[in-house]
Amino acid sequence: MQAQAMESRPRTQGKVNESRAAALLGLSTQKLRRLSVQAGIGHRDVENGGAELVFTYAELYRLCRLVAETGGASSF
Repeated sequence: MQAQAMESRPRTQGKVNESRAAALLGLSTQKLRRLSVQAGIGHRDVENGGAELVFTYAELYRLCRLVAETGGASSF
């Protein structure tokens, strides 16, 4: 039953949307967007009309390292 629910969910292959990325990094979406712009990481989701940022797993890893190196979410 759970596998069927996961199959019906739309997903972008190999990418993480900004709300999930923010949750994983412990940031608000505003802070994530600011960090993304400062670091030049992430790109607009053209499949969603460009309204939202998406990150590859490699970009998410880079953001995670950046947050960890700067002392966490409170510094953004």
